[in-house]
Amino acid sequence: MTGDGAHSVALRDCPLCGLISTVPHNVRGVAASCPQCTSSLGRIWHPDMRIPRGWALAAGLFYLLALAGPFVQISIFGRLQRADIATGPLQLTVQGFDLVGFLVLAVTIIFPGIKLGIVLLTLFGIRLEHQPTRFLKAIFRWYPLIGPWAMVDVYLLGFLVAYTRLTAMATVHLDLSLFALVGLMISMAALDGSLDTGAIWDALDTGPAPRPLDADHRGGHLIGCHCCFLINRAEPGMACTRCDTVLRDRKPDSIVRSWAFVIAAMALYIPANLYPVMLITQLARTTPFTIMGGIVELFAAGVWPLGLLVLLASIAIPLVKLLSMACMLIEAQRPSGRHLLGLTRTYRFVAFIGRWSMIDVFMVSILVALVRFGQFANVRASTGAACFAGVVVITMVAVESFDPRLMWDGAREAAPETPHDPTLIAEPS
Repeated sequence: MTGDGAHSVALRDCPLCGLISTVPHNVRGVAASCPQCTSSLGRIWHPDMRIPRGWALAAGLFYLLALAGPFVQISIFGRLQRADIATGPLQLTVQGFDLVGFLVLAVTIIFPGIKLGIVLLTLFGIRLEHQPTRFLKAIFRWYPLIGPWAMVDVYLLGFLVAYTRLTAMATVHLDLSLFALVGLMISMAALDGSLDTGAIWDALDTGPAPRPLDADHRGGHLIGCHCCFLINRAEPGMACTRCDTVLRDRKPDSIVRSWAFVIAAMALYIPANLYPVMLITQLARTTPFTIMGGIVELFAAGVWPLGLLVLLASIAIPLVKLLSMACMLIEAQRPSGRHLLGLTRTYRFVAFIGRWSMIDVFMVSILVALVRFGQFANVRASTGAACFAGVVVITMVAVESFDPRLMWDGAREAAPETPHDPTLIAEPS
């Protein structure tokens, strides 16, 4: 933990191991970590909100510019084709892949727009003299849920992979909206890095809402709210006293639901790699391309950094996620107490990295949007793309459904000498 002096402290529930620790409260420039599993317990950067407000405005402007027109155009044999962000999802729908088309539309346009709308409304709403507190709390609860599904950054990497294929068959011209997308990616990353969600929830506490419990309030049943981070003295099923989210000691039916998603993703992983993700037609000759075939082509073309990136994102990461999830589920069901730190860090890794596997899906979306010249040159999505999109989405949901605290609960139950009280108070390191 880093800071600039002694200040008041409050309690914070670690979302990964369940330990409740004391952390500084409303102290700018502080980062706290869990003393048991080393997970981050929050950072306090800019409680005044001026910097994230500026980044949110910039992101909103770039978002509108990105939607204003085409971001790329290609020409083949003197024929021109343009595409904006929505063209790919539309063409996927036309080709019969409605769910994949809607997925791409959602994660590139809908969810980023909703995320920015939530942040802008909240950051400017808390400045009002008579702020609509109930409304702001209701919408800001969705911010951490929407965040991982706003994939502008991953979409741009998908475009980079598609660009290497396009330059081999056509003349490519980049338009203004592409640079707006780059600006949107940078400003959204800066917004996420500067936004102090804890300070926002404190700002929304305008009424006689309870202050965070401090280290002297250790009695009773304590439950940490996963949404606003407030420690409540309450029973499971009751509402958080600050944000009205239903309080749960642990995620309900976590193991059963996670196993179901993992098994479903495993079932789709094989056809996703066996079936072609797209069919490329050039001069009346159609060639199917699997994920691995595309990787081999990138290596053969000398673009080995992109080939390595796609290999990791499309082959290695989904497999690592599935195997890691299986190991964590087994540990939660049959606790050994070994490697808990390693498994918890693995959970953090797979939760962060999973969305990047969408690179291949975005690449297909961009290619089907642009390469539409009949028998001269054409790209159509195929079964593998739908299966792979399913793998990515289901594994992300599986990670979100799993409660890593169950591994620590099992270890405490398996070792009588280990304290069973999950609300042990400890100073962050």
